[in-house]
Amino acid sequence: MKSINKSTLPPPTQEHVLVQAIQDACIILKSGDMAAVLEVEGIDITRLADDGRIGLLAQYENLLTSLRFPYQFIIARKVQRLEEYLDYLESEAKTRTREGRAEYGNHLLSFIEFMQDLMRRVNPQVPLYLVVLPFDPMTPEERVKSGGTLRIDQYERGKQELARRCEHLVRGLTRLGLGASRLDDHELIAILHRVYHPSMRDFTISQSVQVKTFVVR
Repeated sequence: MKSINKSTLPPPTQEHVLVQAIQDACIILKSGDMAAVLEVEGIDITRLADDGRIGLLAQYENLLTSLRFPYQFIIARKVQRLEEYLDYLESEAKTRTREGRAEYGNHLLSFIEFMQDLMRRVNPQVPLYLVVLPFDPMTPEERVKSGGTLRIDQYERGKQELARRCEHLVRGLTRLGLGASRLDDHELIAILHRVYHPSMRDFTISQSVQVKTFVVR
């Protein structure tokens, strides 16, 4: 067998991923930059009266102009995942069959097949609204000296500043009637894992394994 020259192989996918670590509800990039992410509920403004819609948009504009830090909106769609629910139904069907209630178990299995066929045909998805709040905890001089490696005090400063920005924006969005919450470590890992592995059943994979699929340590 001909040997493979590893030096000629393309770099692993992880080298193109900017994420270095996820902890304390923060995304830490390889550059040393940090970010927090909010998930925001949507409102169908077409169902509002004209005055209500105009007033809401004006308040929304005022909120954005009051922000003194950068932000990024991500508007996408996520798959309506039912695998965990269907797995639960399958386990229930097996339990009922073992209990001698085969008719009930078969009914559950038929329902599972119906839902799986429906998901293949419809591909149900729901909207996803995210707000990314970045923060660079290093000055240009510190970045040159450290090469992008965070010190503990810089990390703490970044963590506190991101917490302050998240709280400020959540309060503002809540006043507009938009539910908003900061994503924790588990939720951040799940979103990043789904971005890089959209076809992988993530609920069957442990968090540590999910992280290893897109972070090189």
